[in-house]
Amino acid sequence: MSTQTIDKHLEEALKHLESAINQSVHTVLENDGARHEIGAKWQHFLGTFYGLVKEKGRKSRVNLLSWISFAKLR
Repeated sequence: MSTQTIDKHLEEALKHLESAINQSVHTVLENDGARHEIGAKWQHFLGTFYGLVKEKGRKSRVNLLSWISFAKLR
């Protein structure tokens, strides 16, 4: 897999995440009671993503999270 393919997948993922964020904000602004449900959806998504990264890392013996400088994230 080329780095260009990885870039394409990450760009597409960001587009989908931005849409989900926008819709989440809109939904909560329209109905504050949906805050808990939307939060649970995001918690499930982030937990699943983190678990996937950890599991793939364990299986491949590659620490994917070590490639990221969390201090540089803003």
